[in-house]
Amino acid sequence: MVLTPGYASAAFQCPAPTFVYEPGSAVFTDPDEEVLAEADSVVSEDGIVTLNGNTTITYQNRVLSAEDAQYNPETGEVKIEGEMSFLGEGVRLQSNNAVVDMDDNLFSTEESTYEFDVNGKRASGNATRMERNEQGHFTLDGATYSSCPPGDKSWFIRAKKLQLYPDEGIGTAQNLSVIFKGVPLLIVPRFSFPISPKRKTGFLAPLFARSDSTGFEVRIPWYWNIRNDLDATIVPRIMSKRGTQLQTEFRYLNRQGAWQFDHEYMNDRDFDDRKRAFSQVRHQGTFGSYWTSEINASRVSDKNYFTDLGDSLQLASITHLDRRADLRYKRGSITALARLQSYQTVDDDTPDIEKPYQRLPQLTANWETPKDELGVRASASTELVYFDRNDSVTGSRFDVQPRLSWPVSGDSWFITPSASYRFSLYSLNNAEPGQSSRQSRNLSTFSLDSGLFFDRAIDDKGSVQTLEPRLFYLRVPYSNQSQIPLFDSSELDFNISQLFRENRFSGADRVADANQLSMAMTTRFLDGPSGSENFRASIGQILYFDDRRVGLEGNTIDTSKSSDIVGELAAELPRQWFARGQMQWDPAEKQTVRGSVLLSYRPDEDHILNFAHRTVNTGGTAETEQLDFSLLWPIRNSWRVASRWNYSLDADRSLESLLGVEYDSCCWAFRFAARRFITDAGNNHDTQLLFQLVLKGLAPLGQDYGAVLENSILGYRDQFE
Repeated sequence: MVLTPGYASAAFQCPAPTFVYEPGSAVFTDPDEEVLAEADSVVSEDGIVTLNGNTTITYQNRVLSAEDAQYNPETGEVKIEGEMSFLGEGVRLQSNNAVVDMDDNLFSTEESTYEFDVNGKRASGNATRMERNEQGHFTLDGATYSSCPPGDKSWFIRAKKLQLYPDEGIGTAQNLSVIFKGVPLLIVPRFSFPISPKRKTGFLAPLFARSDSTGFEVRIPWYWNIRNDLDATIVPRIMSKRGTQLQTEFRYLNRQGAWQFDHEYMNDRDFDDRKRAFSQVRHQGTFGSYWTSEINASRVSDKNYFTDLGDSLQLASITHLDRRADLRYKRGSITALARLQSYQTVDDDTPDIEKPYQRLPQLTANWETPKDELGVRASASTELVYFDRNDSVTGSRFDVQPRLSWPVSGDSWFITPSASYRFSLYSLNNAEPGQSSRQSRNLSTFSLDSGLFFDRAIDDKGSVQTLEPRLFYLRVPYSNQSQIPLFDSSELDFNISQLFRENRFSGADRVADANQLSMAMTTRFLDGPSGSENFRASIGQILYFDDRRVGLEGNTIDTSKSSDIVGELAAELPRQWFARGQMQWDPAEKQTVRGSVLLSYRPDEDHILNFAHRTVNTGGTAETEQLDFSLLWPIRNSWRVASRWNYSLDADRSLESLLGVEYDSCCWAFRFAARRFITDAGNNHDTQLLFQLVLKGLAPLGQDYGAVLENSILGYRDQFE
């Protein structure tokens, strides 16, 4: 048996050393086993065993040590006058004048110091009196608690009386105060808290923040455990510039699945005292073995809500709120979907013609068979959907596409011919002049996908380089589709994967005519010992044998004989660097249409360095060129700095800048960040200050610093979530 030094002689260490406890063969784990008692002298008189000098009592995998003790074998009770130390799995205790009932696991002590280590989570403190009664309840008078190592008083909780009820999973405290660096952060006359994963009604840690839009703000969450299947979180959000907003979240669990209802409401004094609100309902459920359901629906009161009251660039850029209810079916090779979908356009001034169509409803089904004895695979997809929108062409669309494919492959090659037939039928309302209310389209598609695999050894460890040429031929006849309305189709971005798609448009309203051959080449470097991919590069282009005539608006003829050149790159570089990149190059104009490159250094979770460049040169509203730099780096033993700078070269202005510092000790951490980002449709900037104090073992106090950095710095993970 090895015991670590007692508190009186133990020096403060950070991090605190773990318990050293090696019970050996003398410790019994069976409660019915006899107790082993050792001392310099042992005297038994009238059924009481008196142990004098260097007393050690070992029982049920626990060790009790004292100078002198009295033991009653009939009752299992040990009385100790003077100092006592107790050691068991995950617990260490030093006390004065103790009574321990070893049979019923009861005890009472006077002045005591304790330390717990449960699953790696450490707690320590002291009490003027400690007791465990017959009901298994613990009482500590004049108690302190901290997750700091023994001897470290950076923060602790002090209470006049602390009572713990393990069966109920609840603790209560009287005259409780939270002390940080000698300064009381919180003082309450009575407080209850959970001591198990069970949910408990009560206040959660407050949040503090500051921004140009809201001023200084405080959020005080209150959690309400209504019943086992229903709870709520109610958060008053007090903003110095705008007033008080009430945020509520209700969660409900029933046989149909999980439901969540969110609502925010306020009278905004910085917005002419107008009522402003945001509501959202979310649901995910399962019905039997084959059915699942999902609902996501939101509503906002005005177009400036997210700009004024949101806390991120992502929220400020929301233009449409999805309202969708899905019912899905999956069994074997059959999948199906029934969907109701509409949108709220955040800006009410947007013309109806520019708003997305509603799907009321949308029904889809897909079916695919395994290969038959000849290797042929059959599949089919079908859709029936009704599109609705004010002051627009509306109507239903039926689309079905059966397919046959014959994948054949060997060790170093593959070839897959495919043929499909597509029939689409439209029944339109409010048709435009000259447009028939009934439209149909019949198209057949043939494709031939093929590839080869070559490899060569590049060292004597089994590492190889591959060379993988791929050809994809596509033939789709032309069909005049100018009379078919655009319900949900758009042109897809051009990249490597687009080389091998059968349609350059999304949705079913446009099917591109094609007589073309896609050519691509990929090379990889694979590490022999680990099998990991150290390098991958791909390049490709499409050769057109006919002009393309199908466009989104009318028939626009594209006479170019080849597409832009697209490429992708991924490399694991030495010393924990890696690179990613992709490019779309227009050889006719000799310019980059789209391009992005990322260079990143991530040897561990504390060292992150990212450089990124992105350009879009399509001639549309999305045209941009941006630089993005982010960093997480230790600067001293317990300090690290976090930073991000996202700059638009074309607009010559910063989109987002962030600078944060973190201090992390054994038992507490402090994090602060200043952030400035674009709001109000890109016309103004908002400055946000975030501060968070983390007392390890308690909930963090302040803004959700980690979530902001996870969205800003690629590779950052919040260690305190």
